[in-house]
Amino acid sequence: MERSNWLMRYMGLFMSGLLLAVCSDTAQAEVPSAVQARLARGINLSFWFTYRGNPTIDPQLFRPDDADLANLRRMGFRHVRIAFDQAWLVDAGMPSRANPQRAAELADALQKVASHDLMAVVTMNADNAYLKRLLGDPATLTAASAFWWSLAKQLSSRLPPAMLVFEVLNEPGNDDAAASLKVMQTLAGSVRDAAPAYTIAVAGHKYSSIDELLALTPFQDKNLIYSFHFYEPFNFTHQGATWGWPMWARFRGFPYPSSVEALAPVLPGLDADARPHAAYYGQQNWNRAKLALMLDRVAEWKNRNQVPVWCGEFGVVKTYAPPGSREAWLRDTRELLEARGIGWTHFDFTQHMGLVDGPQGARLWNRGAVEALGLEPPAR
Repeated sequence: MERSNWLMRYMGLFMSGLLLAVCSDTAQAEVPSAVQARLARGINLSFWFTYRGNPTIDPQLFRPDDADLANLRRMGFRHVRIAFDQAWLVDAGMPSRANPQRAAELADALQKVASHDLMAVVTMNADNAYLKRLLGDPATLTAASAFWWSLAKQLSSRLPPAMLVFEVLNEPGNDDAAASLKVMQTLAGSVRDAAPAYTIAVAGHKYSSIDELLALTPFQDKNLIYSFHFYEPFNFTHQGATWGWPMWARFRGFPYPSSVEALAPVLPGLDADARPHAAYYGQQNWNRAKLALMLDRVAEWKNRNQVPVWCGEFGVVKTYAPPGSREAWLRDTRELLEARGIGWTHFDFTQHMGLVDGPQGARLWNRGAVEALGLEPPAR
């Protein structure tokens, strides 16, 4: 289809309020079983195509090489999730298309991933200023839709549908569920028009939590995966985090499971402002049963709507969490997801929540965390 004709059709649907994430008969097919099988176990490679140009992101530390990808597959991972920064990949001179050279670089990486029998999920990452425009400015949304059309065309020409999933937006970061839904529908519709046979992933508004997933009404398109992110309880999984809520950076040594007794020896080592939060975390009694109740809500929504659901992120900041507690939380969460037929993608490969430290060729794998995910770590 000529691009100008597609834009005319898109604008007509958009103006009439009838845009849906289904643009062809092919879209009525359900998510292929091969894609669902590969979504069972995965890992985020989040620093490969994000923070490009940032001097603190050392490629030898944060980007995978062929040996890394081979190890991931041998360990039992079936897919990788790769975020790209919209500002890096968009064509600066024509924001309605992907930069051809950079899109080709991304496509080469996806082919490398596929050569190791790993499916790729690609997702668009954006800063808060762009997200605000995307959710409130029709011109920005139109350009983003055209951008995704051009990118999906290029990437789908390089990989088959069983090896590539398009996740149209990572964490919309907006409280307006209706505005976020319109963005998801619009971007998904654009991808569907460009790549009719490919699976698309969408998520709820804000930060793609369970509550935000449950607020979604499933789309008409059947070849869709519904994603959510799971980091509950945040005061455990994000202890020591230098982003988000400033108080997290002051938390240290929070155990999991939590209880008043388990937190008692931690309190004296915290500053006065952090202690009440730690004490409350103990009183909440976070444990496997409590996580199960939360994930039961996802399973109920999944079963009621008869749609596939995928946990695109879950993990623990490893710097200050007790290693045994981190492993217990990872094991509980992973087993609870699997028991409910929900595929998962650990966050992350490297960095704050990563499974490895050290540069390419000298990776140090965290054996306890890997085994908690039900996988066998490499020899080194």
